[in-house]
Amino acid sequence: MFKLIPTVRGGSTNSPLVAVRYSTVDEARESSKQLIQESGRITRVMIVADEHPPRFVEWIERS
Repeated sequence: MFKLIPTVRGGSTNSPLVAVRYSTVDEARESSKQLIQESGRITRVMIVADEHPPRFVEWIERS
């Protein structure tokens, strides 16, 4: 399972995409791109494996 951690300029986001746990990294990537498109304040999104402790997978940057 994977989850998204957005980096937001000047605040936070309440998008439901952040609360979802994704079963594949490809699903997480697609949702990351959608999250970035939804809000101009999100500069990048970190994908992490939903483990204890969370394991970094990759950054998705605004292009």
